[in-house]
Amino acid sequence: MKRVLPSAGLSGPQHYWKMMAELSAKGGFTVSDVHKLTNGRSRATVKSYVIFCAKQGFVEAIGERPTSVPPSIIYKVRDRRMPAPVQRRANFASSQGRRCQQMWTAIRALKLFTIRELAVAATTSEIVVGEKRAREYVQLLLRAGYVAEIGQRTRRGQQARWKLMPACNTGPLAPATLERGAVLYDRNLGRAVNVTAPETAGRAA
Repeated sequence: MKRVLPSAGLSGPQHYWKMMAELSAKGGFTVSDVHKLTNGRSRATVKSYVIFCAKQGFVEAIGERPTSVPPSIIYKVRDRRMPAPVQRRANFASSQGRRCQQMWTAIRALKLFTIRELAVAATTSEIVVGEKRAREYVQLLLRAGYVAEIGQRTRRGQQARWKLMPACNTGPLAPATLERGAVLYDRNLGRAVNVTAPETAGRAA
């Protein structure tokens, strides 16, 4: 049901990696080379990703481009066949992270739930989860194919009922969002799911 999709648009780890791999096949790339092929991202964001890949050993420095001042480092992807590496977030200690963790824990415990029921179940004395936050989180999981709406709403104003798809109950750690919500990172699987073009999302019988 889940799959790692190629990038949608011209930004995000999947797109950066795709450009890095293509440029590597032609001899190598600099941070500026990759940045020129992105849409709307700062050069610092692209540089951070390239440096991350270099530190993890996914790319290697093979030389310098002396025509720039200061000289730019030329990199090359070691294995162009591997999927795009994704940076893990350091922790889930922020209030937003804790709120997502509480909602994920509640979703795993509830067989069926409405947005209102999820908000109530996920709220603690320290972190309150409102219906707006719960709705946003469910919509993110829906786009990634992690939850589905169950049954039909038969009257106006009736709240939808949702269910976590069994194959997507991957573990206790709440999925994290990357690239401003364009990518869902499953911390249990170590896998990124592009939520701008999911393979499956919708209604379950």
